[in-house]
Amino acid sequence: MRACVFGGNLSVLVNGSSTAEININRGLKQGDLLAPFLFLLVVEGFGGAMTKAVDIGAFKGFPIHRGGLSISHLQYADDTLYIEEVSVENLWAINVTP
Repeated sequence: MRACVFGGNLSVLVNGSSTAEININRGLKQGDLLAPFLFLLVVEGFGGAMTKAVDIGAFKGFPIHRGGLSISHLQYADDTLYIEEVSVENLWAINVTP
């Protein structure tokens, strides 16, 4: 997978003639078909890690009902929002969440 994402060569057409090949070795190319799937892998992993951190008490979300539901993070499209109770422990938990 690494070779598909980070490897490749391209050439540019200038006045109808192609230039020498340029080696691409960093990051995803814009419009790459793998980008949405790689993004989903990361988002799913992050969501699972946050849920586990809340379950084991390492991270405390923001309570929206007394003694009931709390929200730790929201994800929509390509945005992620941490919602937390203000505490030093939560800051440490965010730093160590893989």
